[in-house]
Amino acid sequence: MPTERATQRKQKMVLIASNDPEIRTALSERFRGETFNIRFALHSLDVLAQVIERETDILVLDLDMHGHVGIDVLPVIRKIRPRLPIVVISDDFTNRIRKIAAEQGMTYQAFKPKTRAEVGAIFTAAERILEKCACLHLVN
Repeated sequence: MPTERATQRKQKMVLIASNDPEIRTALSERFRGETFNIRFALHSLDVLAQVIERETDILVLDLDMHGHVGIDVLPVIRKIRPRLPIVVISDDFTNRIRKIAAEQGMTYQAFKPKTRAEVGAIFTAAERILEKCACLHLVN
């Protein structure tokens, strides 16, 4: 029988970084279960602290956060964890924002989910990203 610690490590750690309670709730309800363990960050400095101090397998980063604009923390995260998969969500994906996010190594981008189907699409994208990373041995 696996120990609790071994079971926890089999779970992928998802850091949901958003100060929007509806986004946090919708995403956490979809990610919750045997496969994922969830943590939250409410502002960009908290995102950086958690990426530095705690194991994270994938980051869902809302670009519209308090503190710094989420896009501003992407280069710092890339220096700290260059292979960390990052799913970027925002209400505003102008060409400039898309270009900056792509240059900073965002793995996947989506508009903030407004429906269950959109939440499901983000979840499915995250699962596929983690599967690909596991095949490439990029995630512990």
